[in-house]
Amino acid sequence: MNRDAWLAALRGEDTAAAVAAATALGVRRDRTAVGSLANALRSVDPDVRRAVCAALGEIADPRAVGPLVSLLRDRDEDVRGEAFAALLAIGHARAGELPLDAFSGEDLLSPSEALTQVVWPTDLEAIAILAAALEDPDPEVRIGAAYTLGRLGITAAFDAMAARLSGDPDPDVRTAAAFAVADLGARGERRAGAVLRAAWDAVGDNDELAVQVVRGLADLGGREAYDPLTEALRHRDERVRQLAAMGLGRLGDPAAVPRLSRLLTDAHRGVRRLAATALGEIGDPLAMRPLVAAVHGNDAEVRATIGAALARLDPAVVQTHLTECLMTPDAGLREAAAYLMGRLGLTAGLRRALRDPDEHVRKAATLAAGQLASGEFFEALVAALDDAAWQVRVAAAESLRRSGDTRAVEALRPHADDPHRVVRNAVGVALRALSGEESPHE
Repeated sequence: MNRDAWLAALRGEDTAAAVAAATALGVRRDRTAVGSLANALRSVDPDVRRAVCAALGEIADPRAVGPLVSLLRDRDEDVRGEAFAALLAIGHARAGELPLDAFSGEDLLSPSEALTQVVWPTDLEAIAILAAALEDPDPEVRIGAAYTLGRLGITAAFDAMAARLSGDPDPDVRTAAAFAVADLGARGERRAGAVLRAAWDAVGDNDELAVQVVRGLADLGGREAYDPLTEALRHRDERVRQLAAMGLGRLGDPAAVPRLSRLLTDAHRGVRRLAATALGEIGDPLAMRPLVAAVHGNDAEVRATIGAALARLDPAVVQTHLTECLMTPDAGLREAAAYLMGRLGLTAGLRRALRDPDEHVRKAATLAAGQLASGEFFEALVAALDDAAWQVRVAAAESLRRSGDTRAVEALRPHADDPHRVVRNAVGVALRALSGEESPHE
């Protein structure tokens, strides 16, 4: 079908054809079809209205802002969602085209002549519609307007946005305003940090608002952010705690190390992981002990993140601490130290760990030895194939496979008949990788 056929289908009564036509016009980003698409928003069929909203978002023409704002009141929830998404798409697309500095100090409802000389009339009209919509009695409309103005980066809307954040009766509008204030702060509005700081004190039990306020503070940083971010580490919502940890890592203030260290035992894995990342970003040696201690009992993703965090600290200091850990009576700490030596490529004390009385420590040490590029632990890995603990024997076979050293073939073959099925399987995998031979046992 050509453009004329699509426009005709858009006006027709065949719902499927109208939806297909709207989709095609959106894919083509045909700006000449904006008027026809806007008219199609009057369709009685919600499927057509949804498709048209999506198409207008693809085209991202500011002339569609007015019709889309009106659809934020649509009786169909999915239509409202598509209209909202389309407005955000337009805001994102047009933000790069607008001379944002020119809006400073402007009345968006009555722009100066100077502003009209540098901004397209369609953009000015769209922004005026959005500014007026911030006062609309329908909260859905205020939400859409707030998000879109924030995406556009119209700092002239900051005062109105701050007023919505502090005093709008609808909690979802306040959440949208917090998001927009943060966006405007990223575009250079210096008052954003202070406004978000004040908003944090008034968050109450609105978890969604807390998320957006902390997100903004984490992104903007600055001296206003430290206190609320440290307070947010204790928030009941794990999203808030994660964002707070990220923000404190970016701030890089060593004073946050004790608070972030406590999050290494948080109930939520994402919080633990981001706390470890933040401690690595801060790079203070005081983080070393809690990071090492947090390895034991954590999942692989968090353990790897802890390893990456420790890699940002002084390797000599880390090596000394890990070596000391290998001599403690705490088997979990010894296991953590052995694991980290493999992650960090450290060797001092690893031979001791390979002979540790605890099988979990020996397993961690065996895997660590297999991660080291040098062949200095080859004989120790071969010896581990005879360990009393089957987990250690599995680790030895896996480490020999990873080493790529073909000398391991002769050492592995006698263990193809190991009494434990998992060991036999690991040995078989290693043999196939190193020699191409098929193991007699799977």
